[in-house]
Amino acid sequence: MASLEQLPSSLIDTIIIPVKLFRFIGQEFFDDYEARFKNYCKFTIFVLLSFIFSSGFTLFFIKINETDAGILEIANAIPCFLLVIQSLLKLSLLRKKHRIRCVVYEIAELWPRDIEDREKKEIMNYWIHRNKIVCEAYFRCTRAGLIIYNSINLVIYFVLRILDKNPDYVFPCQLYYPFEMDSVWKYVAVYLMQILATTTIYECSYESCDMFLFTLTIDVSMLFRLLQHDLVNINVGRGQDADESLENLKNIVKRHQNLLKLAEDLDEIFGAIMFNVLIFSSLIICFFGFLGIVIEVKFQQCMYLTAAIVVLFSVFYIMLPGQILSDTSSGVASAAYQTLWYNSDQRFRKIIVIIISRSQKPCKLRAMGYADINLETFYKICGTTWSYLSVVNQMYQNSL
Repeated sequence: MASLEQLPSSLIDTIIIPVKLFRFIGQEFFDDYEARFKNYCKFTIFVLLSFIFSSGFTLFFIKINETDAGILEIANAIPCFLLVIQSLLKLSLLRKKHRIRCVVYEIAELWPRDIEDREKKEIMNYWIHRNKIVCEAYFRCTRAGLIIYNSINLVIYFVLRILDKNPDYVFPCQLYYPFEMDSVWKYVAVYLMQILATTTIYECSYESCDMFLFTLTIDVSMLFRLLQHDLVNINVGRGQDADESLENLKNIVKRHQNLLKLAEDLDEIFGAIMFNVLIFSSLIICFFGFLGIVIEVKFQQCMYLTAAIVVLFSVFYIMLPGQILSDTSSGVASAAYQTLWYNSDQRFRKIIVIIISRSQKPCKLRAMGYADINLETFYKICGTTWSYLSVVNQMYQNSL
């Protein structure tokens, strides 16, 4: 039975946040034999909540003429609905729980234990610390963004009521309701339901999948970096020491082959999720940015611009590990060249040539073959978003 406790503690630290987020909705990647009924109930509640929330969006667009929704209401509904679709599509990752678990255990087999080399230990601690810091920063930033986005309209409503004004019932997301919103209690109840739905769906499906991709890719990249260190510092000998050097090099080659396979597995597991990000993200950021520009209420401007920044940060968070994986995997070639291969025998040199040749083609994460996941693609998404934003803003200005 797969248990989280079987993994090295430092590896657990890098993946614990997404594991806990999935556990919150009843999905266990490890120890799935425990509390099955409880997890089934939690996931059923999550599915019902997601169904009700997404149905509200669907009915809003179906009955758009009946509700007499304005341009800004539609502009609000589009990115929110796309985010919900994107989040639910990311749950396709649950069908690959077994493969993810296998990848984690393969990483654990390659994970260094009881390192005596001080420099190597410093490299490993640096990568683990950086992995944890970035994940925690992403988690905290997205949570802060959700709090800002979900709370501003409710705060404005009660402030205006205290000032004896008659504010409208404004929600974070535009949904269709099969009843009249004619009392404060209905408004507050529906508003709290939206807060619960948006927070749960975004954090436990959208964000958790992104964090799994980031942490596992960075862990593999760290192992590539440690392999570079071992390659550069390998003892190269002749004569009686040649066989020992050759055996050490062969062990490094085996690790390299395992890491290449892990990179391919990550690409296959997360390919659909990365394609999902490429398809929807530009439109989501575009409409949130558009609302942040045209809305006149300053606090609501802050709300929509915060949402746009959070989604943009999420896209960057996805693209960054792909770039790091590409850089560290190709860096193996440079590390192989820096060995004292010229002091070795012919057998050692042949293996070094093979390593250099293989490493010249870096490992890549690809969105189902559509595009590479790296910083260049992130820049393209930013450019596409700006183009969409210019077009939508111009169309809105022409309609005034």
